[in-house]
Amino acid sequence: MRNIFDQYDGPENRLTHALGCCLQHDRRLLRAFVRWTTGRSKPARGQLEVLEQQVPGSPIGPSDQEGSGLPDLWILGDDDWSLIVESKVQARILAGQLHRHRCTARRNGFSDIDLLVLAPQTPSHRVPGVIYRTWPDLYAWVRQRTAESEWAACMADYMEAAEARMIADGYLGDQTITRFDGIPFGPDHPYTYREGKRVLRLAMDELQKRRDLCELGVDPTGPRRTAITGSGANAVWDFLPFLASQAARNSKSFPHLTLAVQAHRALAIVSLPNAVPGRMRRNLTDLGNEEFGTLVGKVEAGITKAIGKIAGAAPFMEAVQKRYLSQRSTPIDDARLEFDLRTAASSPQAPVKVQSQWLDATFETLCQKRCHLQVGIGASFPYGDPRIRSRDVLEVFAEVWIACRPWIRTILER
Repeated sequence: MRNIFDQYDGPENRLTHALGCCLQHDRRLLRAFVRWTTGRSKPARGQLEVLEQQVPGSPIGPSDQEGSGLPDLWILGDDDWSLIVESKVQARILAGQLHRHRCTARRNGFSDIDLLVLAPQTPSHRVPGVIYRTWPDLYAWVRQRTAESEWAACMADYMEAAEARMIADGYLGDQTITRFDGIPFGPDHPYTYREGKRVLRLAMDELQKRRDLCELGVDPTGPRRTAITGSGANAVWDFLPFLASQAARNSKSFPHLTLAVQAHRALAIVSLPNAVPGRMRRNLTDLGNEEFGTLVGKVEAGITKAIGKIAGAAPFMEAVQKRYLSQRSTPIDDARLEFDLRTAASSPQAPVKVQSQWLDATFETLCQKRCHLQVGIGASFPYGDPRIRSRDVLEVFAEVWIACRPWIRTILER
């Protein structure tokens, strides 16, 4: 069923229409919006009026007036004050268009005019006297008000759905209109590919710029996955490259940090792909089985501390043998070994029984590699804990990767 806010063809106009509807139906939200954007403690006396694609006193025009040059949204006071909103997603912000909006307001008797631009990012060159806010800022603002306003919740939910749609259509490019606000999936919110892709992108955008991960060796501007596919699968994933991978022909053939959003869990792991240089695997196998276990024990202790009291979260390791029928086909898992790291290196207080043979099998597979093999170490996060549904989980993902520092250093050692 078409969303009630989808009354226009252009994404900018759909977003503005949604915002206008929410402000029109929630007058407290409307006044709070004016205060947030303009800084006016008392934005206007009396009643505020919300117009969309319309000049005061004129009839409401049809949806094909999107390109007519009218203000996208116009908030009027009963004095000579008004707020004009120009929204952009992909289109450029033109100074001439903003000037025409001011002239239109003056012709209609408004001398006290605030002009607001909503865009994915604040432009480097700003027009004097214009207020700039970003769509992610607006998303964060309405998210903070969802407990007190159903219309704020509607706006936040619509922005998430609209962003997922725009990402799927390739409309947004490298921009966003929301912010990461946790991984929402669980029994009451089933996983979907579109939403998984949206959440993953937002999370990785923020994680890649973290100073602590850059200190770990992450390239803050390095290439990630160019195309996140998997609409028919139950998982999406992306990776953060290391600065050291710049000399590699393909950054995916170099160790990297992987975040996977799956139907029932999230994974934050350090991946050792199949095509890494042989010396990197030898750096692990030359340790011998006992020292390899000691290394994994150090990593397990750090990860267990990082995941803290998140319900169900566990230090994690996997060894996967894959096969591809074609270059772009979904891989076939010929063998997959996953286990809780505490089965190999666990404190006496841990709730997991020790069964070190799982780690022994991984070590032996690395030593006797004869297949397309990839190994990952990190943590798994089944959905359900409230912290996974909040921004706080980004901190945990970063701490898990940082806990893998001994593993990373050993692999990359020359």
